[in-house]
Amino acid sequence: MGRPKRKSIKNKSKYAIEEWTGSGEGERILIYGDSGMGKTTLASTAPDPAYIGLDQGGSKIRNPITGKPLNRVTGVETFNDVRGALQHLTSEEHQSVVIDTVTFLQDLAKPYMFNNIAGPRGKKVKNIVAYGYNKGYQHLYDTMKLILQDCDRLIRAGKNVILIAQQKAQKTANPAGEDYLRDGPRLYDGNPSTADLFCEWADHVLRIAYLNVAVEDKKAAGTTERAVFVQPEVYFRAKSRTIHEDIVSFEGADDTSIWDLIFGGE
Repeated sequence: MGRPKRKSIKNKSKYAIEEWTGSGEGERILIYGDSGMGKTTLASTAPDPAYIGLDQGGSKIRNPITGKPLNRVTGVETFNDVRGALQHLTSEEHQSVVIDTVTFLQDLAKPYMFNNIAGPRGKKVKNIVAYGYNKGYQHLYDTMKLILQDCDRLIRAGKNVILIAQQKAQKTANPAGEDYLRDGPRLYDGNPSTADLFCEWADHVLRIAYLNVAVEDKKAAGTTERAVFVQPEVYFRAKSRTIHEDIVSFEGADDTSIWDLIFGGE
């Protein structure tokens, strides 16, 4: 009696090699700068933006090219509302989604944490330090990461995500010598750093600042000409995965030079 024939098992792999182009995906953009530098206005000239406006500043702004008010999602008041709005916008036709600002959003994240993440002995807490040493800031980091997960769904759906942040000088550890200050988005920059998380996530970290500033005898002088800083310096954060210029013009509210570079003049 012969041995039974074994059935051949064909292992079909789900893996393959293909060109890694990100075709069909949107751009991840973080804009930061001092108040009044034009962050919201610059975002308004990106491709067809819809705003999740967390303060009332955008209500005073008009698109400098069309003269029309900004489009925003209504009914957004809480951290959960922001997540719901991001998920809703996945099926909307707008090409870009703007959160204005993630600095304000970080403040909304804290009451969400207090209501949904228990503290010691399973009790609710009233402030972030009540979680215990550094635990609250780990919860903040994890909570803000949920926003980036929602944003990534939009990116995969082909939409651009623009996150606006206020600016803050942050202490930077320097293993080779004394620590120093560096401008960056005003997000928690301790350990773990929400600021690091958002900068690492972004394809482009854009800083809006004055172009020519000189300091002499502790007094600043220069012009009010603004620019978009694209590549980093020791004293500020910036980056771009596709733009090689260090500085891009932002001569007026209707200057779309940075978008022409990022989106190829679309």
